[in-house]
Amino acid sequence: MNCTEARASIAAYVDDELGTLECSRLDAHVRRCGACQRERSQQVFTSRELRRELTRFRAPARLHRRVRGATHRGAEPAPAWWRRLVAAPLAPVAGFAFAALVSGNAYFLAALPSGEERLADNVLDSHLRAVMSGRAIDVVSSDQHTVKPWYSGKLDFSPPVSDFAAEGFPLVGGRIDYVERRAVAALVYQRRKHVVDLFIWPAAGSRESAPENLARRGYNVVHWTQQGMTYWLASDLEASELARLEALLVTAPPSM
Repeated sequence: MNCTEARASIAAYVDDELGTLECSRLDAHVRRCGACQRERSQQVFTSRELRRELTRFRAPARLHRRVRGATHRGAEPAPAWWRRLVAAPLAPVAGFAFAALVSGNAYFLAALPSGEERLADNVLDSHLRAVMSGRAIDVVSSDQHTVKPWYSGKLDFSPPVSDFAAEGFPLVGGRIDYVERRAVAALVYQRRKHVVDLFIWPAAGSRESAPENLARRGYNVVHWTQQGMTYWLASDLEASELARLEALLVTAPPSM
């Protein structure tokens, strides 16, 4: 993918209209092209701000009544004797149909994934795209004082960065990734031959949350909120090993 193709695809990416393959191709190009990276970051940021700040208007009740009146004005009401004749035998059928409809909708709504599950899937998709593309790292360094400044000017926040090489989880670099159309910091750790991604972005509120583990498609995901930041870990590591890295991150001193 060249710059022309990439810039033509960015709008579709922001609107979640690209398939997995096209997302992977765009991600691979953006990681090696600073101009397209800035363009995508700007469009993602603009889209997020518009969704948050735009004023929404609700139609007044009078307009609703006028529309309903206009759509039913041409319909001739059935004679009363005909309505009684038809309604009597069909009442039980309508009751059963209504009950089935309610039960079906309740089942459908219960089967829908929660917001947390959808976010976990988005985080895991970003992790898998990076690993499968072979370009999981934009800045290659085990030095937190090199990785942290690299994000300056590329994100609207400064992510905390720590190295845990002594504990068996060395920092190997970082990149900019996208989760639910927002640019996030992705720190890359290694555990033997396993890649572990730590996604970080500012939390929506001030409330902190304890770490929670999720299993998704054979992978493990851990998330929590701490000191104004949201953290998501994703890897094919065993859950117990991923929990060790999570504990190190939770207790790590603030990075300078």
